[in-house]
Formats: sequence, structure tokens, C-alpha cells
Amino acid sequence: FPQLGVNQTGISTLAAAAAKYPANDNTVGDGLNTGGFRFNASTPLKYNQHWATLSWNVTKRQQLMFRSILQDDVIGGGGDPSFPQAFPDTPREDLWSHPLLLSIQHTWTISNRFVNDFHYGLSREAFTSQGDSAANAISFRFVFSPLNYDRTNSRTTPTHTISDDFSWVTGSHAAQFGTSIRVIRNNRVSFSNAFDSAITNPSFYASSGTPLSTAISAFSPIGSGFASSVQNAATAVIGRFTQYSARFTFDHSGKLLPSGTPTTRDFATESYDFYAQDSWKIRPNLTLSYGVRYSLSRPVYEANGFEVKPNISLSDYFNERLQAAGQGQNFNVPLTFDLSGPANGRSSLYKWDKNNFQPRIGVAWSPNFRHGFLGKLFGAEGASSLRGGFGILNDYYGEQLAVGFDTNNRLGFLSNNTISAGTFNTNTRPGPLFTSFGQDVRGLPNITVPGSLLFPSQQPRDNSRRIESSFDENLTAPIHYNWSATFERKLPKGLVLQMSYVGRAGRKLLLTRDVMAINDLFDKKSLTDWYTAASILEGLRHAGTPISQVPAIPYFEHLFGGVPNFARNLLGSSRAGLASNATQAVYGDAFIFNGNDWTTTQDDIDAAASSAGLPNFFYNSQYGALSTFSSVGNLNYHAGTISIRERLGEGFLFDFNYTLSHSLDDASGLQTGGGFGTAFLLNPIRQQDNYANSDFDVRHLINANVIWQLPVGRGHWLLGDSNKVVNSILGGWQLSGIFRWNSGLPIFSPYDDARWATNWNVQTRVTPLAPIQPCPDRSGTPKLFGACNEKAIYQGFRNAYPGETGPRNYLRLSGYMNADLGLAKTWHMPWSEKHQFQLRWDVFNVANYQPFGAVDTSRTGLGVARDPALRNLNPPRNWSNFTQIQGQPRVMQVGARYSF
Repeated sequence: FPQLGVNQTGISTLAAAAAKYPANDNTVGDGLNTGGFRFNASTPLKYNQHWATLSWNVTKRQQLMFRSILQDDVIGGGGDPSFPQAFPDTPREDLWSHPLLLSIQHTWTISNRFVNDFHYGLSREAFTSQGDSAANAISFRFVFSPLNYDRTNSRTTPTHTISDDFSWVTGSHAAQFGTSIRVIRNNRVSFSNAFDSAITNPSFYASSGTPLSTAISAFSPIGSGFASSVQNAATAVIGRFTQYSARFTFDHSGKLLPSGTPTTRDFATESYDFYAQDSWKIRPNLTLSYGVRYSLSRPVYEANGFEVKPNISLSDYFNERLQAAGQGQNFNVPLTFDLSGPANGRSSLYKWDKNNFQPRIGVAWSPNFRHGFLGKLFGAEGASSLRGGFGILNDYYGEQLAVGFDTNNRLGFLSNNTISAGTFNTNTRPGPLFTSFGQDVRGLPNITVPGSLLFPSQQPRDNSRRIESSFDENLTAPIHYNWSATFERKLPKGLVLQMSYVGRAGRKLLLTRDVMAINDLFDKKSLTDWYTAASILEGLRHAGTPISQVPAIPYFEHLFGGVPNFARNLLGSSRAGLASNATQAVYGDAFIFNGNDWTTTQDDIDAAASSAGLPNFFYNSQYGALSTFSSVGNLNYHAGTISIRERLGEGFLFDFNYTLSHSLDDASGLQTGGGFGTAFLLNPIRQQDNYANSDFDVRHLINANVIWQLPVGRGHWLLGDSNKVVNSILGGWQLSGIFRWNSGLPIFSPYDDARWATNWNVQTRVTPLAPIQPCPDRSGTPKLFGACNEKAIYQGFRNAYPGETGPRNYLRLSGYMNADLGLAKTWHMPWSEKHQFQLRWDVFNVANYQPFGAVDTSRTGLGVARDPALRNLNPPRNWSNFTQIQGQPRVMQVGARYSF
């Protein structure tokens, strides 16, 4: 790359890192340019917990109880053994946790019919998470980062809860009424946005980094399957930044604060719950329960006015874009952000949701059949019971969304200036050079340090393809419809059998979607949309069709045929003659420059339109992707369970449970998952395509537990009359155990390694051309497909077509199994039978069984290169490698307890 050259400073820096941390782990990296460095890291745990309880019988009818818990813990590595620290000589990221709980309960038995129960509680969560850096984050993506670049954060979350429950028993009715009021505060100090960042990122080069490997292969052929590895390594050797961000912090007056200044936020909300219920004993063996709960939660607000929101509901904005695209148009009204919240005298961050009525109904019947078939099935009175119920539930929401939006929004009191993908290329637009870790970012090209903050504000309409996150003002409380039915039967000799069915339908669940999803533009003349027309071209490209043999497709001719200089703007003046029509021009752009990175082709089409003075066809002019939390998710869950319980007196207890279940949803992430995490819906235009097995779907689950007091020693059937010496040795022994087995969880699906067919920021899953199943292998490097023909599986995937999401959650890990055992010996003290001393030995995962867990999800770990079968590609060296086990290795603990 004569225009870029080699950055000797970067080379020296990488050489020093390789000498300091010699590669010793080939489960990661490409085995030539990069490898892993594995080391033992200390993760000490220090737990300090204190309890205090005071009970007072004020009168015969009034009781008062005070209870408190104070905790002071230091958790090495933040409680995550996978990332305790970056390297042996870098800071360990400890977590200091010091929560507090105080509660007061007053119970007043007014009469035999009336009882009032009052509670006040203060729960105060508090922690500090220690980061490993207080400098700008500089790294070579996919190659080397000297630190994790995690930042120090602290939080205290005091919650005051006041509740009152009033019970009234009259005749066959037991009614109850009550309320619960919560006052929640969330006080945070964060350095997450206090520093800037810059990385050498191959994916941010123009054409998604494809020219890197294309140019190298011209004089030095790249080994099969190593194109992504070459792009990663070449980007590091070139040593130029292609992606960087400057983060700016402002006070409430709009004044820019110095770099390194933490942000302080005080989020607040209050919630109010009221309920009424009645249990009606219609007959001695038939009870009907019914009630209703009403919940009202105030929209979360920032107490000091650090609060902004979009001027348009983003769900409405998305719907406008869908309708316009269906008419062959691009809805491109500018999006602005303005102050919100009570401290600013403005409307709330999102709307009040006042429709959260939650009815419940349940019935319990104990049949009483003494004779015949029904008598054998159900038994006499009390031998069996039938129970069923239905209820509607709502989730609480808002607090985490407000925190996440404040942290990530780039037009509020925390702003962000990030270089757009494709800003730099390998010839005419070189990126700035890496000079050192921690180097200044704000002086790099295209970074503008803002003056005072002014509202309303908006991102410029400059087609920079920004990638940002937001939330929807039209959020509503997620709703769940729950129902269940249970049959329970007592059997001889202490056995109890229980069979249940449980169902749940979740609606309006929170997930994230890109409200600026690239238009699936519809052409009213040809009655064809972009997904269909571009997929035809992808099929031709996959078949190796020359540009000259691509037929004119009405969709491209109607929409782009009239754009002046369309072929020249797409292909360049030297190649414009290759295309005789608009269809061939689009095909040539995708074929020559972008592979099957179809969102880049759409970007090129919009650039060609802009050069001709026309508006965008596909993209919003402010954003390339704007991930937004919305209340549009769906979930369906069904489960059947069988439980067997054995109770032989107090000496032997045994439970066995089996569950067969299936959970399906649109996305499975949490509110903490971020804008483009597991809660992200890849293509919101075709939301149903993402509906599949939930991330947490466990089809089969077996668990059993047992407690057995060995029947040996005084008072038992064996050596029941033994003396004190014999009894102290052989008596008082207890065995306990827990066993669990479940079928495997779904895992991350293979995806396009360096192409974005559907979304500008998130790659699409590839499609297997034939059914495949994991085949783990423990020999050598553990791999998900190690026992199969890995090359055949790798070549059995088809790259994504435009608009596709690819199959979700169809591959699963191996099943998980674990057994814990405990052995205890108890001695009664000779001076009092009420004093006991116990020694206990517990072994967790007694078999030390370690099934494979997480798979390497990097672009060489589960990414699939372009056309693996056509080009006879080998999978990368670390493709489908396992990187973790499920659960934990065997752990033993010994404890002593003295009770009196």
C-alpha cells in the first residue's frame, strides 16, 4: 500500500507486546499473525455480612419486628472469572459491594376477623466497579489491546418501600386489600464517557475492508479461509486509525467540561400498586380465588435536569418510513433532540402507562371419590387436588433504559463525535497514524470540539451513516398472560405425584430495533421490492455471471435508470463502460467492490443519487443505524412438568422433577443488553423472521435432590441403644445431594464475517444449505464441529441475501450435568441436648464434569467468508473453537456450625 506505508511505531509497539506476552494459546487467533496469551489470574472473594433482628410483642394483639442486613464485600475481578484483568501486570478490576437493608413490620390482630400488616423497608444497593484505565482507549482491533479499557463506575440505589395489607375473614370468604408504594433513587458516578477512543479497524475501511485482502492477494495469494485474518493483520501493520470517537461532557448550563470528568446522575421514579383479592371456600374441598392488581409507575426522570429526548416518537417515525418505502419514497424528516423532564419544565422522557390492570383467577378442588374408577384415580378426601389459574402480569421498566440512553445518546449532555465507517480508504484517504497508547484523539481529522451546548440539537444531514442508540417515547409496560393447570396425587408410603402444565404469552416486550433500517424500497411499476430484486442479483453473483450477461431488471431500470451518470458514479470512469444499464451498474458495484455487502451497495447508490442532485433512496441522511428500545416483542412459552416427592418421616426426603418446555421469541435480551446486543432485532421490517427458539430455551430439564439422615445411632433402628461413645462416632451422620441435567442451550449462529447484507451495523447470520448438528470433539483443540468434516460444514453455508436475518438459535451446546454432594456429622453437646456442633463437607460438581460452553464468536471464530464453497475455502484455524466450559470445575468447602 504505497499510499499508506507501514507504521514502524506500530510495528515496534506490537513487537514489544509479543515479546512481553508470548503467545501460548492457539485456541484463539489465526495461528500465524495472532495468538492468545493465557495466564493464571487471582480473583479473591471477601464476604462480610452482618444481621440484626429484634422482635417485640407490644401487646397480645400487636407485634413489632425490626430487621437489618449490612454487607461489605470485595469481589476480585468483578465477579467474572473470564475477564479478571487484561494481562498479569495490568490492574485487576475489583468490585466493592456494600448494600444495606432495614425493615420494620407491625402486625395488628384487630379481632378474629381483621388483621392489618404494615411494612416499611429501605434497601440500598451500593457498589463501586474498579476500571483498569483512566486514559484514552487505543487498540489494534482483532490483534492487540493493552488493557480492557473498562472505566470506574459507582452507584447507590436507595429504595423506600411502604406497604400495608388488610385481611378480612367473613364466613367462607377471606378477603385482602393492600397497597405498595416505592420511592426509587438511582445515584450514579461514571467515567464510562470520560475518555476518547481510537482503533485500527479493518471493517471501517471503505468497502468494509475488502480492498485490504484483494490488494494483497494480487501479489501474494492468501491461504484459503484467511482473508479476514489478513485484513486484521494488514490493518495493524499499516497502523492507521479508521475508527475513533471523541466523547464530550457538559454541565447543565451547557458548558463543556474537561476530558476525564465523570458524569453524575440522579435518576428517580415512584411506583404505586393497589390490589384486592378474595379466597372463597365454596365447599370444604373447592376454593375459588380471584382478584385484581393495578400498577402505576412514574416515568423515570433525572432530578437535576440532565434529560433530553427525540422530538418525534421513534415508533411513529419508523412507521412513517415503512409506509413511505411501500410507496417508493424515502421518509427523511430530520430528527432533533430537546430537553425533557420535570426539572426542565418539559414533558416526561416517555409517556405514562395507566392501563396496567392485572386480573387473576384460580381454582383448587380436592375430589372425594370413594369407589370405582374415579376413586382409584383421585382417591378419597384430601388424597388429590386439581388446581388451575390465569393471570395477567406487567413488567416494571424504564430505569435501565433511561440510564442507557443518557450514557449512549450523542446529542445530550454527553455527546459523541465518531468517525463514520468508510471515511478512510487504502489509497486516496489515509487515516491518521497510531503514535502511542493513550494518544490524543481530539486533534485527529474530522473531530470538531463543540462549544456550549444548545437545544434543540440534531445531527447534520450529511449522510455520515452514524451508528447510535435511542429509545421510543411510546413505551408501554410489557404484558404477560400466564396460565397453568396442576394435578397432585398422594400415593402410598409417603409418595406424592404432581403433574403440571404452564403457559405464558408475552406481548409488547422490550427489544431493540433499528428505526433507521435501510429501506426495502418498493417499485410500484415493477411491483418489486429491493429485497427481491437485489436477491436476484445475489443469485447471479453467486453463479459467477459476468456483468455483460446480467439482464435488465425492471426494478433497477425504473428507479435508477434516470439518474444522471449512474454507472460512472458507481463504477468509476474507468469501469463505467462495463455496464450498459442501471441493473448492470448495481451488479458491478456489488460484484467488483463489495462482494455481497449489500448495505454498502445501497450506500453507493445513495451516493450516486446525491452526486446527481437527487435525495437518498435508502438511507436516512442523519443515521446509518439508530437502535431503539421499543415495546414490540413477542414470546410464547409452554411447559409440562412431572414431580415425585418422597417423605419417609424426617429421616429421608427425596424430590425428582422433569420439565419439557419450549420457549420462542423475537429477541431474548435484557434492558441492560445495550442497543445492538442480544435484544436486537436484525430486520424490523420483517420482524417475524427473527422469531425462533429463545436464547434461554432449555427443552429438557431433570433435577433431583435427597436428604438422608442415616438410621444409625441412638433412637434409630440400627444401634438404637448404643452408648454415648458409639453414638458419638456412628450416629448423627447425614448425606445430601443435588443432581441436575438439562439439554443444551442455543448458541450464537455463524454469520457473514465481513459483510453486512441487511443492517449497516450488525452482520447477518449465514444459511446452512443442509441440516447440520454440532459434533464436539475433545481431542486436540476442542471444537464445536471437531468430530465432523469441519471444512464441509464451513462450505455448507450460503452467505446472506439482502434483507435476510438468517436462521436464529438452531445450534445448541452439549447438555449440562452437575452433581453436588454433602456429608455432615452432628454431635449433641454433653452439657445440653439443645447445644449441637456440626461439621460439614460439601463438594460441588463432584464428578468435575466440564461440558463445553461458549464458542469463539469473533469474525474468524464463527464468521464465514464470502462464497466458501465456490472458492473451496478452508475454515480459519480457530473456527468453531470452544473458549469456556459450562458451569464451574469441582469446588470443595468445609464448614463448622455451633447452634444453641
